[in-house]
Amino acid sequence: MKNILIATDFSKESYCALYYTAELFREGDTRFLIANFYGEAIHKSIYSLVNEEEFVRETKISHSAQENCTKVMHQVIRDTGLPKERFEVMYSEEKLESGIKELVKQHKIDLLVMATSKHEGSLSQLQDTHTTKIINKGLPCPILIVPREMDYKVPKKIAFASDLKRPIPETSIKLFVALAEHFKSQVHVVYDGEEEGLSKKQWANFTNLKKLFPEDSVKLVTTFTHIEISRTIAEYVKNNKIDLLGMIYYKHSIAGNIFREPVVENIDRHLSFPFLILPEILE
Repeated sequence: MKNILIATDFSKESYCALYYTAELFREGDTRFLIANFYGEAIHKSIYSLVNEEEFVRETKISHSAQENCTKVMHQVIRDTGLPKERFEVMYSEEKLESGIKELVKQHKIDLLVMATSKHEGSLSQLQDTHTTKIINKGLPCPILIVPREMDYKVPKKIAFASDLKRPIPETSIKLFVALAEHFKSQVHVVYDGEEEGLSKKQWANFTNLKKLFPEDSVKLVTTFTHIEISRTIAEYVKNNKIDLLGMIYYKHSIAGNIFREPVVENIDRHLSFPFLILPEILE
């Protein structure tokens, strides 16, 4: 069974992420865990253990989280037609980052889903988001980021961005490959640079990557501009109507860079498509 954790703050954005995920994984043996972390709402005083008013307040917050999680679950059941047995609600007094880390371990989560926040698109607003903090502290599992209030669309065209400088471990990309196989997707491998500049090693890595997918489903696409790579990739995805973008996050690369800049952290400010971030898992 695949366990998928969807973090919710009961906003339209988080419900959109939940609905998108339920549709994307509606077939197969998948359990959806809807979780709210209300630790940010609790401001405990040093007297909270003996302060009856504080205790009552925290109890109300907990009951509200449970009630709202249940409402969200019933709504997604109505909207998708999936059985109730596929869903489970969770609510925690932990803060989002620590709560997610704990649930990922406890429930052997295969995928974490998060919605984008209502930032205006500037890098300064993005850098301290919960998503980037979770990524920077070490990707606990693949993360699917769903943009603001996006409608579900079957991912028939998907893209995988890579500099092809290192082999792509099958263990890292297996979820992306599984989606491509299930939906019979056309896969665009997006390389930022000129095709003539690819080394023999890069061609070998691309050839081995192709072997992981169904025959004739993969093509190499080169993009070369003088703008930042995250914007180049995002514009390619938008202009070619790509339904989902995947990328491996290399934790130990220099300064957190994937190409020549921190692409994973930057690309979200151009986000208008589902973005699947995959952890590096060495074979």
